[in-house]
Amino acid sequence: MNTDLLLTLLASIFTLGLVVIVHEMGHFLFCKLFGVYVKTFSVGMGPKILTRRLGETEYALSLIPFGGYVKMAGEGMMEEIQDTGTLEQRKYPLGTEAGNQERAGEDDDIPADRKFLNKPAWQRMLVFIAGPLFNLVLAYLIYIGLFLLHGLPVNPVTEVGTVAEGGPAAAAGLMPGDLFLEVNGEPVSDWSTMVEMTVLTAGLTAESTEAEPVSMLVDRQGLKVPLVLQIDRNPETGDWWLGCDAHDNLVGRVQRNGPADKLGLIHGDRIVELDGKVIRSHREVLEIVQFAADRPLDIRWERDGQMESGVVTPDAYEIMPDSTVGRIHYERLQEDRPLALGPALVLGHQRTWLTTRLIADQLRTWVSERMGLESVGGPIRIAQVAGEMARWGFDRLLAFIAFFSVNLFLLNLLPIPVLDGGHVLFLILEVLRGKPVDERVQGIATQLGLIILLLFMTVILVQDGVKIFTG
Repeated sequence: MNTDLLLTLLASIFTLGLVVIVHEMGHFLFCKLFGVYVKTFSVGMGPKILTRRLGETEYALSLIPFGGYVKMAGEGMMEEIQDTGTLEQRKYPLGTEAGNQERAGEDDDIPADRKFLNKPAWQRMLVFIAGPLFNLVLAYLIYIGLFLLHGLPVNPVTEVGTVAEGGPAAAAGLMPGDLFLEVNGEPVSDWSTMVEMTVLTAGLTAESTEAEPVSMLVDRQGLKVPLVLQIDRNPETGDWWLGCDAHDNLVGRVQRNGPADKLGLIHGDRIVELDGKVIRSHREVLEIVQFAADRPLDIRWERDGQMESGVVTPDAYEIMPDSTVGRIHYERLQEDRPLALGPALVLGHQRTWLTTRLIADQLRTWVSERMGLESVGGPIRIAQVAGEMARWGFDRLLAFIAFFSVNLFLLNLLPIPVLDGGHVLFLILEVLRGKPVDERVQGIATQLGLIILLLFMTVILVQDGVKIFTG
């Protein structure tokens, strides 16, 4: 089997397996907390492949890997819905006299106070919310772990690579080759710190309308030159900018089997020319490559003082439906700044919150702008991305799992029957009405939601398959 295909398969199994197990574990542990009898804990849906009973609960691995379920005693019609496709369907449908009698006989030996529907509404709500909440906690723990293991990535250079004509850096007198020594009298040892201190000294916030001038000291061919930088808005984007880029044309991480890897680029190489243009910054590489998908480019790079050359053909990488850019799949050289537990906890929280906001904004845009299904990726696309991240490294796969887990947190809380958010909606209506929503109404709504979800997944699977086989 092709090694990339095997890696993609293993990465997708690991990704889906981890997020599903953690999600269902949330439901399961809160069932145990409130004394709810759990009949089945299944990873996957449909026919059961492997089963084992431990105590009162049957643990199962089911055929269809997209999802899972926790089957609780006394769940009503949800038990029949969960049994759908397991080859263990009831002889008589629930809601009929025979079906109700069949169900009543099954749970005779289970105490009434351990049945789900006999629990207070707030406990049932927490059981449903716990699954998505555990996905959010998983993302937070992954981000903390990544910050602790790898620290905060920084751009290690202090040399100016390019200066934009008419920009703030040019107005201050900065020149390519200058080395930043100090910002506001404080020494700087890397580009990331220089930018952070410049922004801090300029007093910039999201609401800022103007920036304070920033005093700097640079080394220019052995001479110390004081400068004053007045940060301004980029006339093209409207964002605050310095108007200069680092001399960061050094190769960092290279994706396995990507164009850069096939060319032979390795960590520490310095790209000096691409498509006939002299290169002094990583941004210049991106600007050339993104418009050159599937077009061979002449490239020259320096390794240990020796010049090497070759031809690289950027992959066409889809960023939006029917919109691709070129990628050669390497990253600029970065160094990791170690972090203690406290800062890692704070940054983990910030990253989780930013990821949640980003995905929520994307969902809002998808709904408000009525974007089509072509903008949605299904299980095949998830597997592709998991494999791609695995080729970058295990830490990138973990970061994708965190992102995907936040996705599941938000999607499962949507007020759609069959999702956790739909169950929460029924419970809110129960509290407001003072009595439960009719069981048959819940069952019909949930079955309709399941049918719609299955149709949606079928369309997405076919769409993903068409993209693969048509290129």
